[in-house]
Amino acid sequence: MYDYWLIGAIVVMFIGVLGTFLPVIPGIPLIFIAMIGYGFAEGFHLMTPLFLGINLVVVILATVLDYLGTAWGARRFGASSSGTWGAAAGGVLGLIVLGPIGLIAGPFIGAVAGELWSGRSLDSALEAGIGTMLGLAGASAVRFVFALSMVIAFIWRVW
Repeated sequence: MYDYWLIGAIVVMFIGVLGTFLPVIPGIPLIFIAMIGYGFAEGFHLMTPLFLGINLVVVILATVLDYLGTAWGARRFGASSSGTWGAAAGGVLGLIVLGPIGLIAGPFIGAVAGELWSGRSLDSALEAGIGTMLGLAGASAVRFVFALSMVIAFIWRVW
């Protein structure tokens, strides 16, 4: 019986790892939920509160680093606070208007629009938009490493 739960947890975790690159899927939280689900199935003998607590800290840390990475990329390439706020608003509005593609294009468009709104030149605004995209790419890489480490820790724990 536990085999089915284990297979299910690993499938959900695989989807979670994909979610580190596909912005529609909440990757790292999904991996954590799979751990909790497997813990319920096996009586929390392997998925101990300590193990789950450590992984919860990883989830929180990855989430914070995700947001900071995007903002850092924008700032590193000269974005003002208007550009940074524009990138955040663009991510949300992009998702609403364009769906999953908007989560990628929205921050770029928002950063550029925010910079133009504050009176900066088009070159400067585009540079801030590129920095935002680089920050998003870096944040995705960090999310992937965190997600993979959580899956490896889970597999190590159950085998």
